[in-house]
Amino acid sequence: MKEIDFLPKWYKEDQRQQVYMRRQYGILALIFLAMMAYNVVVTQKTARATAELAQFEEKRIRAENALHEFNLITKTLNELQSKADLVDRIDSKIDVAALLAEMSHVIGETVVLSRVECIAEPLPDGTQDATSNDPGVRTADRSGRSAKPGLSGNVRFKLILAGVAARPADVAALVCRLDDSAYFRQVYPSFSRNAEITVPARSPRTGSKAGGGNPTAEKIATSEFEITCYLANYEEVEG
Repeated sequence: MKEIDFLPKWYKEDQRQQVYMRRQYGILALIFLAMMAYNVVVTQKTARATAELAQFEEKRIRAENALHEFNLITKTLNELQSKADLVDRIDSKIDVAALLAEMSHVIGETVVLSRVECIAEPLPDGTQDATSNDPGVRTADRSGRSAKPGLSGNVRFKLILAGVAARPADVAALVCRLDDSAYFRQVYPSFSRNAEITVPARSPRTGSKAGGGNPTAEKIATSEFEITCYLANYEEVEG
């Protein structure tokens, strides 16, 4: 028995066309969903990367600020170090109070000082290289060239004591006391000579100056001297 198909041909074509369209719509929907999912994932990763980049930027800014502060501190430290080195070079390393106390202890009542000088001098040849012929200590700059001798760095101090004493024996005793003191070295008298000083005459009863319109004066024989020595604030090392 032969089957008879009563459906028209255009109806079958329309059905096939609808199935094809549904299949295309389904594929497009899947592609759209895949694109949406990919977009969501990419957006999340981009946001996470942006946040990490912002953190890195903050860290970079903090690191730059820390580096800038470190450079400023290093510069200040170098300036302070150079100033400290300069102060150390020009520091006399003398305890003035102890020196004055020692001088007041050594100088007797029969000695009156009229002049005290403290002169800085470069150290002698014995404290530097034996191959050098320079009479003083010379500093060298960074290029290695020898600089002119100055009064900074290692120096010694020369004391000049000038005044009068009651007797020449008092001058000799002062020289001996200076030489025995641990504060002084290389003590030697520059000169010592007899001299006379004029003082107002005093009343034998009251001990005061003589009265009257024309006060009398008397001359006293003394010994004028000058002593030169060095402070013993350094050591001479041979070799």
